[in-house]
Amino acid sequence: MANAVLDTGLDVLPTTEVESSAKVTDLPIIFVTGASRSGTTMLARLFGGHTSVLALQELHFFGELYEPSDAARNLPENEMTRLAGIVVARHLRNLWAGKPTEAERREASNAVARLAPDEKTAAGVFAAAVYQLATGVGKQIACEQTPRNVFYARTLLELYPQARFVHIVRDPRAVLASQKNRWTMRSHGASHLPISEMVRNRVNYHPLTMGKLWMRANEEALRLADHPRFKIVRFEDLAAAPERETAALCDFLGLDYQPPMLLDLQQWGSSNTAHTGEQRGISREAVDRWSSVLSPGEVWICEKTTAALMDRFGYTPSLLGKSSGLRAIPSLLAYPFHALGVVALNPKRAWTQLRALRSRLSG
Repeated sequence: MANAVLDTGLDVLPTTEVESSAKVTDLPIIFVTGASRSGTTMLARLFGGHTSVLALQELHFFGELYEPSDAARNLPENEMTRLAGIVVARHLRNLWAGKPTEAERREASNAVARLAPDEKTAAGVFAAAVYQLATGVGKQIACEQTPRNVFYARTLLELYPQARFVHIVRDPRAVLASQKNRWTMRSHGASHLPISEMVRNRVNYHPLTMGKLWMRANEEALRLADHPRFKIVRFEDLAAAPERETAALCDFLGLDYQPPMLLDLQQWGSSNTAHTGEQRGISREAVDRWSSVLSPGEVWICEKTTAALMDRFGYTPSLLGKSSGLRAIPSLLAYPFHALGVVALNPKRAWTQLRALRSRLSG
């Protein structure tokens, strides 16, 4: 297996179990973040194509199951097993897995059993569970892809001293186009997604909300841009020069670049194209698809909301004129009803997102 050491101080990472002298929180973890629909899943799968990396499902552990600011507090055995069981279930099935199965509970118990007395915390449980999943399939490093983790990145970098963050930025108009049709993904082949999730995606979409979330996520990334274990990459740069950018990311992560990472990368998860399973690599067509998906009013709201950071990341506004602004009026008038619908349909997730934003602002 390729050497994938991330400055851990170990010559070779263990492939089956943690060395007795090593803490699980000191093992490397890759966190992929970004505004939702920016390409986080694509990037995690890209890393998961490496022989040393397991790409996890979105786990939504931090902020939903446990607050990062409280993750160093000691936990009782049953709580540790419960949390680890949810992590295992969400990866092996999906975010909507429900209660862990008996096999998943055994896997969780095995993960918790390896924790040292001073690691019996939520931070330790998460690290042990994802490491257990990785080593169970012959990998050494787990790659987590929950976009919202960017709001907790500073704390997570402290909790996991060998962790690396890769934050992906995408043109906010392309993000909007993906969000707009996200509710149709089941009809494109993503039959595993529950209908309730499609309804939630339909209600959640509004160009103003999506623009503000894009801004908040990328503002937080810029605050960490100088951190030695945090790297920002643009989706468009990956699409334009995939080999060069992937090799640079591998170098940042301490991995050797392996061509199959790109050659075998399955294009999946698009909101606007069918999931045939046949396309490979990074889609260049996805870069400008937004121009045929969004209305002038949606583009105007997006560009007005995100103008400051669009310029910072090299995206050129196209429709900031008065006529396009007039076309945005119906969407703006509908915004209060959209906000009420979001809260009514999923108050828990809305509150989790609000807490994440508040945490970022207070930080």
